[in-house]
Amino acid sequence: DTVADLEPLRVDPTTLPALESPPVAAAAAAAPDATDKPPDTATAASAPGPGPSEPSIAEPEPFEPLVEAFLALDADMRSGAPFDALAERRQDLTERWLIAADHRPPEPAQHEVFEAVSHRFRELADGMARLSEVASVAAPKPLAWPADDQPAPSVLWSEVAARRRLLRELEKSLQPVSWPDWAPPTSRLTELRDVATALRSQLAEAEQRQREELTTLATQLDALTTALDEGSLGTARNLLSQARARHDALPADATGQLGRELGRQAARLAELKDWQTFATTPKREALLEAMTALAESPLAPPEQADRIKALRQQWRELGPVTQAADGRLADRFNAEAEKAFATCRAYFAELAEQRKANLVAREALCDQLQRYLEETDWRRADMKAAEQIMRAARDEWRRLAPVDRGPGKVVEARFEGLQGQLHDRVKAEWDRNLQAKEALVAEAEALADGDAPVQEKVDGAIALQRRWREVGVTPRRPDQRLWRAFRRACDRIFSAREEARHAADAAVEALEASLGQALDAFQARLEALQADAGAAGEAELRDFRNRTATVERLPASRRRALSERREALERGYRRLLKERQLRLAARRLEAARLWDIAAAEAETAGSAMPDPADPDAVSGEVLEARRAAADGAVPSADLHRLTIRAELAAGLPSPAEDKPLRMEVQVGRLQAGLSGAGADPGAADLVGDCCRLGPKDASIEPLRERFFSALTALQKP
Repeated sequence: DTVADLEPLRVDPTTLPALESPPVAAAAAAAPDATDKPPDTATAASAPGPGPSEPSIAEPEPFEPLVEAFLALDADMRSGAPFDALAERRQDLTERWLIAADHRPPEPAQHEVFEAVSHRFRELADGMARLSEVASVAAPKPLAWPADDQPAPSVLWSEVAARRRLLRELEKSLQPVSWPDWAPPTSRLTELRDVATALRSQLAEAEQRQREELTTLATQLDALTTALDEGSLGTARNLLSQARARHDALPADATGQLGRELGRQAARLAELKDWQTFATTPKREALLEAMTALAESPLAPPEQADRIKALRQQWRELGPVTQAADGRLADRFNAEAEKAFATCRAYFAELAEQRKANLVAREALCDQLQRYLEETDWRRADMKAAEQIMRAARDEWRRLAPVDRGPGKVVEARFEGLQGQLHDRVKAEWDRNLQAKEALVAEAEALADGDAPVQEKVDGAIALQRRWREVGVTPRRPDQRLWRAFRRACDRIFSAREEARHAADAAVEALEASLGQALDAFQARLEALQADAGAAGEAELRDFRNRTATVERLPASRRRALSERREALERGYRRLLKERQLRLAARRLEAARLWDIAAAEAETAGSAMPDPADPDAVSGEVLEARRAAADGAVPSADLHRLTIRAELAAGLPSPAEDKPLRMEVQVGRLQAGLSGAGADPGAADLVGDCCRLGPKDASIEPLRERFFSALTALQKP
């Protein structure tokens, strides 16, 4: 009786490969081929099996516990149990099976379980053996790519090539493993697959990075070409240097046409450099003259410094010096620039002292703000005074300018942080209060516009007014604007309260009356159906539920009694439907039994087979099948098997002498479920199968009694 409760094993003998028979002569002679089609159940039940004579009833059944053990072994293989333990169990079970087969042959269904589990074990063992031949591979570390605007070094591309070779070797090693789909992978197989996945991801990232590098190189070459066309040699030199660095870092086989284009543009730049020297010499001489005039007739210090800076910038824009004549001009230009700047040094020294003094004063101002923030009890602080201090500090900060850029940024960051803290303290209270009142206005307007009951709106408005009074002070003008909006929303709610109150009372009374009438009518209907339940149906019950669903709209104090009465009437109607269904099923089962008896009597007497009194109990197709079988032999074996199927469906035991046949039927149910043949038949299907079988005589009466007793038990709630 336990086979039906075992872990499912999907056995399809027609798809299994040919398996070697065990090296035991008796087992080889007794066990059928796993690929043979199972014999017809009716023939198998009546025909004697091959092999030695059947054991006595008292002899224990050796294969039933072995089948259960093999099914448990199959479940453990599917769950990923340790292979060594599985192999030891399988060896032990196989030896016990072969010893039992020396004395008597197993049933065909039992032998199919043995062959299927053995075949699956060999698949797992082969996979483990092939996996053991694969070399271990360490998980690759992530590739350390530089920032997007920096070219990847050549050593990184060499590492990419090495990982590509490693992935090919790993995939080649894993391909012959052919791990079974039904078995969970081992931790080592999972690690190897994870390594392969990580390598593929890194290589995909490298390919994407290489495409981005080539795109950037192409963009740099386009910019280089444009700079050369426009004669911007300084820009062109920088672009050429960047493009060469990126080109040289990439793999040699990746650049192709871009590398050749880089060579052509480098040649163009070299040619243009020679022409530049020829064209820039007159410009350098003019800049030297302007710097000499500035040294001889200086301007005001700030203007003098700006003019010197502008002349130096124009000199740099002419590009690097490449000839000796231009080098001498550069020396003279720098000397005249030093003379011109001499008049600015005293001015800038004074500015430096002023910047230092301003920096010290700003640091002192920050110290004052720091002490004020730390020493003030902000729970009772004067926020108006705090606001005045915040504004005065900002004015003083602006007065203490300029300061040196580097140290000044540090002090400025500190000052802004302190001002931010003070600003947060001063404004936080007002901001919180304004936000709170704006939220209250929004809640009041949403409440007034919403579809909630009026009383709920009134209660909400009263609660909102209480919360409004609890909010602290806010600036006068925003507070007045918000109060007007809040008051308008509350007035809309209170003005509708009286009207809604009268309308709600009238609606509740009307709804109570309507529901009472509906419940009275359904109760009268239920009482009438007690005498004749044939007219009852689910549609009538659904209609009642829909018509009385409005009971939920009543107030809780007036809803309870009506709801309880409604639920009681629904339960009574459902009991009526259930009893009607059970009585109808019992009548049809009894009608089928009586017709089967009458048909058997007609078959014995050789008279015409009567028509069924209830066509719903015995269909025309069943009647025709019974008439067609009237001239055959009494199907005792089929009736026996069908009776056991009914007892299994009803959960009833079978006689002890039927235990082998019950085991066979259970295995057949298991195989049918695993192959997708469908679920177990219901009572109506079993009755049809029984009534089709014929001819019948008095010898089958015990089976008929067992069969219909089982179906009667099956139909009970």
